[in-house]
Amino acid sequence: MRWRTVSDTRRPGAIAAGALAVALILSGCSDDGPGGREEPGAVSPAALKNCGKVFGERNVEALRADLGKDFQPHDRSLGEMKERMLVEAQLWNPATDKLARTSFHPCQIEGRADGKEAWVIATVGWSKYGVAFMTEGKHAREFREVAKGVYLDLRQGTDGARTLVMPCAVPGTRAGQGENLPLQVSLTDTDRTARTVSTDQLLKALAESTRELLGCAEKVTVPEKPLS
Repeated sequence: MRWRTVSDTRRPGAIAAGALAVALILSGCSDDGPGGREEPGAVSPAALKNCGKVFGERNVEALRADLGKDFQPHDRSLGEMKERMLVEAQLWNPATDKLARTSFHPCQIEGRADGKEAWVIATVGWSKYGVAFMTEGKHAREFREVAKGVYLDLRQGTDGARTLVMPCAVPGTRAGQGENLPLQVSLTDTDRTARTVSTDQLLKALAESTRELLGCAEKVTVPEKPLS
């Protein structure tokens, strides 16, 4: 199975540099691992380990208990995601802002609950919403600051995704990148009837692990219950 990055077509412009476009076209990522394709129904050890880095090992084991025998994690390279996101941030130009933000899925977990297909999907990328957009003017009511520097998008995505946006300045970027091109993390948690681990816990873990991976300069504390 091959997982690809997904660009948000609602955002204007195109990739700001040919090198990044080439990288996006040429690179691919498969959860087959170095040993070849996993047997149908088998849990990939590499994907399990990767999702443990994204959500925390204990949280992934709790998801495994909730989703039962059909529990199946999928992943993409966290190293590759980090590299691409850093390049995107370094290419960002506030004068034009023609950067085509790319969405990444560092971990996707599927299973079944009460006979229905259930999914837990992590999505990460640079947000098109700057801090000023979320705190000033008519759009401020669409966001809530759940902790200092952590903003909850009060609008749920069409897939029920819940989204946090927060400053994340990374090395080699232009002044103001942290607040004008903040980090966005989203969690889709659908049809999971058993809740050994909560959506709040998973979203918090996703935000913290992504911030650590990218090396965000700001000291931000994600609350225990960001969705409350």
